[in-house]
Amino acid sequence: MSKNTIRNLIAAVLTGIFSVTLIDAVFHLSKVISPGVSNIYNVLGTKIAPNLVTVVIFDFRAYDTLGESIILLTAGLVVLLIFGKGLLGDKQ
Repeated sequence: MSKNTIRNLIAAVLTGIFSVTLIDAVFHLSKVISPGVSNIYNVLGTKIAPNLVTVVIFDFRAYDTLGESIILLTAGLVVLLIFGKGLLGDKQ
């Protein structure tokens, strides 16, 4: 790629970012967008449990965390079985 092509690409990206920021500033689009899940957790989560970390971990996301933990445990056991093969065998 030539220098002009890279320079034009960077200029196009920066112009796009500037345009989006300008349109947001003029029409206040950030007020129209819904707050999202994390703001709902911040408001309602402390009413369920006093600690927000506890709310996130033990909510429906706990199943995802449990699955990730099982995957990590399985990967650790497989690594130990492969690389620790000589450690568990008969030593003569």
